[in-house]
Amino acid sequence: MSAHLRALSRRVSALAPATIQPLASAVEAAWRADRMVFIAGNGGSAATASHFATDLSKTAIPRAPGARGIRAVALTDNVGLVTAWANDHSYEHVFAEQLRNLARHDDLFVAISTSGESANLRKAAVTASDCGVQTVALAPQRSSLAIDADVLIPVEAESVQIAEDLHHIVCHAVTVHMAAVLAAA
Repeated sequence: MSAHLRALSRRVSALAPATIQPLASAVEAAWRADRMVFIAGNGGSAATASHFATDLSKTAIPRAPGARGIRAVALTDNVGLVTAWANDHSYEHVFAEQLRNLARHDDLFVAISTSGESANLRKAAVTASDCGVQTVALAPQRSSLAIDADVLIPVEAESVQIAEDLHHIVCHAVTVHMAAVLAAA
C-alpha cells in the first residue's frame, strides 16, 4: 500500500495544469457552442466515464436561472444498447455505433483508457473523426489510441490503479474548471 501511495504521489506531483488544459478547453468549447460531450471507457474507465459525465452535467452547473449547463453523456451507461451492439455485431462497435447515431459535427468525444489499446475506443475515435467530432484521449503516450485521437492527455502509470486514479484527478480538475467557467457566465 505504501508503495502505491508513493508512486501515485509522484505521478500527481508531475501532473501539470498545462497537460490537462487541452481537455478543459475542449469541454469549454463544446459547452460554448452548445455541443454534446460523449465519454467512454472500459471496466474501471467505464465507471470513470460515467462519473465524469455526471460531474459535468450536475456538479458544473450554471448559477444564473435559465443558464445552459453542459450536455454530457457516458456511452457506457446505456446497458441495453451496449449489449445489443456487442451481441448482434461485436464489442468493437459498442461506442462507434452510438456516436454514429448520436454525435453531430463539432461535438466532443472523450476516450478514457489505461492501456490505450482498446479496439472499441479506437473504432469510436475513427468514427468520431468521420463524423467531424473531436476526440480527446486520456491514455498512455505510446498507445494506439494516442495515434487515433486528435488530442492526447498523456497518462503514464506503473499500474492500472494509478492510471485510474490519475484519470479521476484529470476529470475532477476539468470539472472544477468548468464550474468556474459556468459561475462566471
